[in-house]
Amino acid sequence: MKKILVFLLLITGSAVFAHGGGGVIPVNFSYFGETIIHPGFEIGYENAFYNGFNFTVSIGFYIHQRNHTGFYFNSGINWRHTFPVGYSMEFGIGFGYLHTFVHGGDTYTVDDNGDIFVKPNYGRSNFMPLIKLGLFGWDLRNNAGIPIRINLDVIIFGQFPYNNFIMPHIALKTGTTYFFELDQN
Repeated sequence: MKKILVFLLLITGSAVFAHGGGGVIPVNFSYFGETIIHPGFEIGYENAFYNGFNFTVSIGFYIHQRNHTGFYFNSGINWRHTFPVGYSMEFGIGFGYLHTFVHGGDTYTVDDNGDIFVKPNYGRSNFMPLIKLGLFGWDLRNNAGIPIRINLDVIIFGQFPYNNFIMPHIALKTGTTYFFELDQN
């Protein structure tokens, strides 16, 4: 799992620092609702690289009450089509690292002699594959000239390993991308 995290950090670092210099840095601020109603927050960056394709990097968390809290870091590639009026749809795939912490008290373990001990809660490391369905996007730069894009996305992500299988999750992500202008001096 540490190798996956190092790999993600290297990809992300090279993408962020290799910004094409288009004069704009798009940063996304979003509500991230795991199973739609469990609240969370995500902040991300995207870098367009070819005909509607962009590379994204995100970090965030969510709180599944009375179950667990998840912190994640992911990256992916999206394809977005924006219509002349500003409406857009997109599709993306990616992968990341998810770390979950169980709620609800102590966790116990049994040793070889049958003795029971409290086990420290360091959480669980998980691989996080994901699919993004961008159902609704509206780029206000097209007609209003405002450097903002609004999005409503469905995120389907996995938590692996989970009892030796993959646990599917669904999330609703809604937010705003602000296009920060770089000083051209």
